Amino acid sequence: MLNPVAFPSGVWAQTLATIGLLLMTKVIWDVFFSRLRNIPGPKLAKITDLWRAAHAHGGRIDLKNVQLHRTYGTAVQIGPNCVSISDPSLIRTIYSTRNPWKKSDMYRPNDVLLNGHRLSNLFNTQDEEWHNQNIRPIRSLWTMTKVLEYEPLIDETITKFVDKLALRFVDGDNAGKVCPADEWIGFFAWDVTANFSFGRHYGFLDQEKDVDNLITDSTAGLRYFAPVSQIPWIDNLLDKNPVKRIGPKPTLTGVLYAFKVVAEYQAQLAEKQISAGTVDHTLDKYVQLKKTHPDMVDDNQIVNWLMLSILAGGDTSSATMRAAVYYLAKSPNATAKLANELKTAGVVAPAPWKEIRDLLYLDAVIRESVRVSPGIAMVFERVVPEGGLTLPDGRYIPAGTKVGINPFVTNRDYGVFGDDADDFNPDRWLQGKDESSEHFEARERRMKDTVDLSFGGGGRVCMGRYLAMLEIKKLIASLYSSFDIQLVNPKHEWKCQTSWFVYQYDMPMVIRRR
Repeated sequence: MLNPVAFPSGVWAQTLATIGLLLMTKVIWDVFFSRLRNIPGPKLAKITDLWRAAHAHGGRIDLKNVQLHRTYGTAVQIGPNCVSISDPSLIRTIYSTRNPWKKSDMYRPNDVLLNGHRLSNLFNTQDEEWHNQNIRPIRSLWTMTKVLEYEPLIDETITKFVDKLALRFVDGDNAGKVCPADEWIGFFAWDVTANFSFGRHYGFLDQEKDVDNLITDSTAGLRYFAPVSQIPWIDNLLDKNPVKRIGPKPTLTGVLYAFKVVAEYQAQLAEKQISAGTVDHTLDKYVQLKKTHPDMVDDNQIVNWLMLSILAGGDTSSATMRAAVYYLAKSPNATAKLANELKTAGVVAPAPWKEIRDLLYLDAVIRESVRVSPGIAMVFERVVPEGGLTLPDGRYIPAGTKVGINPFVTNRDYGVFGDDADDFNPDRWLQGKDESSEHFEARERRMKDTVDLSFGGGGRVCMGRYLAMLEIKKLIASLYSSFDIQLVNPKHEWKCQTSWFVYQYDMPMVIRRR
């Protein structure tokens, strides 16, 4: 019987010493000789991406990013090869429409692994040519004119929501019962997304619960994605490893649900239970593209397109709607102004777009809600192209560096929004009493250009932004024309979790009829 070879203790000592020397050399290089040594930042962040992964895992990397920039300035090194930017003037440079900067590999963990195959989507692909080719057939379907075709479906869900709130928390024996508003707004956001996507609700409002754990699984997937996206290669050892997958399987539940819905719809068409083109939901519009783009459009492609709504529609819009309800409850004067504007306009639920689209204070409330609580609050990473990036102050960031802007940071820029940039103040979107039209227009334009990054930038801007604003404005107008909504305790503070998307919790509200 052969004895295993035993390595002398001296060999192990030499090996460990060599590893230690290599690590020490890397640390010294990263801190003192890195090509980013002119960019300040936490020392640990200069050495390892574990620093930012830990903060992402903690759930408030958005607040940390703000703190870093107020400490170190407009450029902060947050990883050995990653720089966070807070200068709003660089938004159009980093997120350019022409010659767009490539997305970094941070988005790769968002791939879904299905039957051993790794599937990218239009959100996370790094291939600009593939993205442009696959988005071209549907881009025209997402203009404001086209998304207004969804208004009847949105109205249907708003009516169901308002009726449910009245039944459960406002009228009869349930009058005064505390409403967990964060939960119910989430139910609405997901159900309305399903209704305009494929013409039926998930059932959250009807069943008053998270049906099939769709919200739970989606949230778990993003809580995985947030820290892992900061060290994306580690996803290959966790969710994407070929032996035993570790983690919540990001996007898988949504993908499987989308395949089921598409298959059922195709079966209804085949059995002539319905006819294509007779309904105005997204799935029907995509199915019709099979005729005009037969070489591209199949069920897999339709699912890929639907994932844009399924993955982001409910979570991002609910973040803004929760913010509006929460901050209005904290701002009695703002609530009174909004209610008075809606009453003067004669708005009733479900609020028609033609009656609310030009309401200035409603628009101010929604824009301010997006500003203080954007649906996404992490750095949108891009890769600096050949030629590098020269900052306005002359500092140089070489090609190949990951850079990006967190909209949560630029939305709090004192230079753009004033000394009260950390506060909820819809009035900032209105012309001041002694402010000239020229000054207001310039100030408003700069604010809009900055806050618009909340929906992404350049060629990767969110296609559903017009639909999101339609849905959000209609919902807030419907709620505040019908109800008075207040926190049980005006001093109560909600809880927030940033996991790419922003999740808000603990919003106990009392709802009364106006």
